[in-house]
Amino acid sequence: MGKKIALLPIRLFVSVNLLYAAIFLKFAGVPGSVTLFTQMSRVVHGLVSQPIFRLGSGVFETVVAVLLLIPKTARLGAGLTVWMTAVILSHIFVLGYGWFFVDALMVMVLALIYVLLTHRDSHRVGTELPI
Repeated sequence: MGKKIALLPIRLFVSVNLLYAAIFLKFAGVPGSVTLFTQMSRVVHGLVSQPIFRLGSGVFETVVAVLLLIPKTARLGAGLTVWMTAVILSHIFVLGYGWFFVDALMVMVLALIYVLLTHRDSHRVGTELPI
């Protein structure tokens, strides 16, 4: 029971963080977000335009956040944050270290903790996934 209580704040924190990033930064087109995705578009030589890069990332983050909010799909949502590895690497090699880097690192670490804490429970037959 104590483990379930500990997992709920992790899920909520990661979900709220992803929704904030998607809604208020990416979908709203905040200048800092536009600048970062413009840099990333240039790195891939314009193969993916800045708006598609930014909005696609926002849609993906929204889907992951919703999966995390639903108890039965929370582990899948946490597992999908593996994409944060690419985000962290892009900050290290292209974008630099700033608030967005720290935020991405924090979200990935918390999601990884969630996956590791729920790993044992997911292999038991006849048990539901924990909250």
